[in-house]
Amino acid sequence: MKESLRKEMFKKICVRDGDKILDVGCGDGTLLVELTQWRDAQGYGTDPSEDVIQKASEAHPDLHLQTGYSDFLNFDDNMFRIITVCDNFHTFKNPEKFIEEAARVLKPGGRLYIAEAAMPEPVRILANIPSMLIPSKKNKYHSTYEILDYFKKAGLTKFRVYKKKQLLMVSAKKPPVE
Repeated sequence: MKESLRKEMFKKICVRDGDKILDVGCGDGTLLVELTQWRDAQGYGTDPSEDVIQKASEAHPDLHLQTGYSDFLNFDDNMFRIITVCDNFHTFKNPEKFIEEAARVLKPGGRLYIAEAAMPEPVRILANIPSMLIPSKKNKYHSTYEILDYFKKAGLTKFRVYKKKQLLMVSAKKPPVE
């Protein structure tokens, strides 16, 4: 599933020369490499696993990778034109805080992209039962409407929802400064 989501994100995201791109939950850095390989763009990534970041840094020394969590993005305000999350949003402990942080580090006019598995509502509800019953299970699959509500609360606008078979990509833009 992750590979299919990554391929769709690569097709849909327009990277420009000079862009700074942040991938939250970057894993091995594959999406960042794909997004930056054809443009003069800088790739930044954060992932909670030190081992994964170390291996990714060795494999892709041109990327700026660091250990970190989604609810505290250790970057300057208004730094990135593009922020991506590929098949990881359901693992975030505090998704609303992540979107607030993403809005903070997005440049005005920048866009946040979240790609997840698209599930019919009954399947999504069933997939969330373990997280309700077992305290150690923190994964929660969010509905499109929940994600859009998080975007609104963070002050993001110009929402886009793209669905293709079992793939869902939701994005929002940080409004330009007036």
